[in-house]
Amino acid sequence: MIRRACTDDYTKILSLWLKGTSAAHPFIKEDYWANNQEMVKNQLLPQAQTYVFCDKHQIKGFISLLEDNYIGALFVDRRFQGRGIGRKLLEYVRRRRPNLSLKAYAQNEKAIGFYRHKGFKILSENMDNKTQAKELFLVWNKGCLSGYAKRFPGDS
Repeated sequence: MIRRACTDDYTKILSLWLKGTSAAHPFIKEDYWANNQEMVKNQLLPQAQTYVFCDKHQIKGFISLLEDNYIGALFVDRRFQGRGIGRKLLEYVRRRRPNLSLKAYAQNEKAIGFYRHKGFKILSENMDNKTQAKELFLVWNKGCLSGYAKRFPGDS
């Protein structure tokens, strides 16, 4: 079941985020994520629309949307990966949003592959000044094969 997260879920979401982001980004120093934990807890989570995937009263994954339909986070507990939870969370928000965007580190090939498979297109590439890692900006638009609405004449 997917539902809107409540403040009682924040401890579990934060734990899942820290474990997931550390595992997904071994090319970034682990203390970077630990040092940002308070910011995520006190700023990003309260600002975001976060949805959790629950099964048997256990949060197995979550997706957080920030303003302008920006996906700030999508993580699935490592024990439950490969079971379609990430896909279900993404489809849940895609049914409710006409477009989505996100940034992902280029070295996180698993995430880039997942999003590209789900119809996201890479729009740009930049260097993240905080981590010194290359990150990609990906976009998805409902019914748009190019991934970016009216990016070029003739786009569908």
